[in-house]
Amino acid sequence: MRTPIIVLLLALLLTACASAPESTVKPTDPPLSHQATLVESYSSTENLIRATGLGNNLAEARDDARKAAVWFALFGGSNALLNTDGQRQSFRNYEGEFWANAMRYINHESGLLSKRQEAGQSRIERSFRVDIAKLKEDLVARNILTSTQALAADLANPRITVIAEDPQGDARHAANVFSEYLQDRNYEVQVMDASENINEIVQQAATLEGNLDPMYLLALQTGSDIYIRVDAEVAERQIAGNRVAQSTVNATAYYTATASQLGAANGYSEERAIAGGAALTAEAANDAANKVLGQINRSWQREAARGKAFKVVVSAGPSVGDVSRNVHQMFNQVCNRVRRNAAGTTSFDYTVNCEGQADAFELLMDLQDNYQGPGRVFRVMDSGAFLVLRIGESESNSIIIE
Repeated sequence: MRTPIIVLLLALLLTACASAPESTVKPTDPPLSHQATLVESYSSTENLIRATGLGNNLAEARDDARKAAVWFALFGGSNALLNTDGQRQSFRNYEGEFWANAMRYINHESGLLSKRQEAGQSRIERSFRVDIAKLKEDLVARNILTSTQALAADLANPRITVIAEDPQGDARHAANVFSEYLQDRNYEVQVMDASENINEIVQQAATLEGNLDPMYLLALQTGSDIYIRVDAEVAERQIAGNRVAQSTVNATAYYTATASQLGAANGYSEERAIAGGAALTAEAANDAANKVLGQINRSWQREAARGKAFKVVVSAGPSVGDVSRNVHQMFNQVCNRVRRNAAGTTSFDYTVNCEGQADAFELLMDLQDNYQGPGRVFRVMDSGAFLVLRIGESESNSIIIE
């Protein structure tokens, strides 16, 4: 009796093996699945990505999910590493190497989040912590991306001020995490909060345009190109007798010279049972920083093509008379884009875009050399992208704003 049973089992096994599809997927092949989403910016160098994998069996589906996670870091989302046609074309020459070594860029892999059969294929979902820094390093090594140092020679990164709306607690912690995230990407960053003192000259100069928002004034004072307002909140609730919490970080970025908004993002942490909110706030801040930095980079490259933007306030002393025409001509001699925002008889507010001047002091020297009118041009204050001038017969640290 036992012999027929054994024969039957062997027959079934051979049939199953014969019916299993033979794998034709090579390690160097791109992922079948392009289904992936960003869960969070786990840190300044890692993204947590949830990816779907497809394959003839679970092992193939797992490998495909890994490739899909790397694919998303390269091509998906608002902060993809390869965002120009030239970069994508260069990547094609090396893509097999990246797909075959997908695990090089994965620092952690979760267990199965879902599994099912679909049209004869295994379909799974897993989460992966993708090492963005290592991936970018390998792209630069193959000249697919330009290194930060080489890019800086052509287009310097903007100076950024991060301002916490609430000087205490979660907002300040989120601003510090923001700063760390940006510094890791070679940005010059300063962190402030809304309670810090504002220079009297800055307050006077901003009166002409009428924008007395303290965060805007702080950004002018630091001379930053861009400032980011950051606020944070940790919400708690009870689930089945357990206390859980989630952090939300709101970030809005502005050009300092114009006070115009260039980007905004909300960052979220996972909702977890946790004793304190600091870790959740850091997680949400990294998420918000990742989103808003993509907006900043795209906008900054477009804006920088026009020349660096400066906010310049000019006050004329009573002895020189009406110099409004002379001031306007001076700006047009030096800068390629000139906008007069507000003006009185003796005070003028301008936003200008100029090529070749790295900071306000270099702009000051060019303006002094090109001024043709009564009196002379004197510096009252310069700070990065902000310049306050006085036109008169002698130097003075005071200005008159009407």
